Amino acid sequence: MKYFFIIALLICSEKIFSQSATYKLINKETGTSASIAVRKTDDQVDVNILANWNNKAGTYGQFTGKGILTDNKITIRTEKKSQLCKIDLTFSKDSLNADFQDCENFQLSNNFSGIYTKIADNVTGEYIVVADICYFYSKPDEKSRKKGFAYTPEVLNIEELFEGNWGFATLMTEGKQLFGYVKLSDLKFKRTYLYD
Repeated sequence: MKYFFIIALLICSEKIFSQSATYKLINKETGTSASIAVRKTDDQVDVNILANWNNKAGTYGQFTGKGILTDNKITIRTEKKSQLCKIDLTFSKDSLNADFQDCENFQLSNNFSGIYTKIADNVTGEYIVVADICYFYSKPDEKSRKKGFAYTPEVLNIEELFEGNWGFATLMTEGKQLFGYVKLSDLKFKRTYLYD
C-alpha cells in the first residue's frame, strides 16, 4: 500500500511539473540565428521566439504564442487578422523542426525555418543571484571576465541563452547598470517571460 501511494504521488507530480528548454538555429551562410524558448505544462505549450538577422540595421524578429501539443506537434497562429503568422513546431528528443509561414510582420522570414538544436534546459526570464559573486563576461567564456558583478540576492534579466550554461544578462538597479554574459550556475530561476 505504501508503494502504491508513492507511485500515485509521483504520477500526479509529473502532471504539475512543467518542462522548459531553449533551442537554437544558426545559419552559417548568412550569419542569421534564432532561438526558441519553450515552456510545457501537460499539453499546454508557451513559446517565445527571438531571431537575429545579423545585418547592419540590427534587425530582430520576435514572436510569442501558445497552443496545445498533439503527437509532438503544435501549430501557433497570431490572433490578429491584420498580422498573419503561422508557425509549425515538431518536437524530437533534443531538437525541434520549425516552419515559419507568412511571419514577415514579426520579422521572421522563411530563413528561420529548419531544425533547432536544444541548447539549455532553461528559458529566458528573471534569475536570482545565488553565488557570492556573479561576474559579467564580454563573451560566453571564462577568459573574458569584466569588472562588473552582481551579489546575492540581486535579480538579473536573462535575455538570451547560449550553449555551455551561459546567458546574456542585464541588471538595472539604483546607480548600477550592467550587461554581459553570466554563468547560469551562479543563478537560480525566478520566473519566465512566457505569460507570467
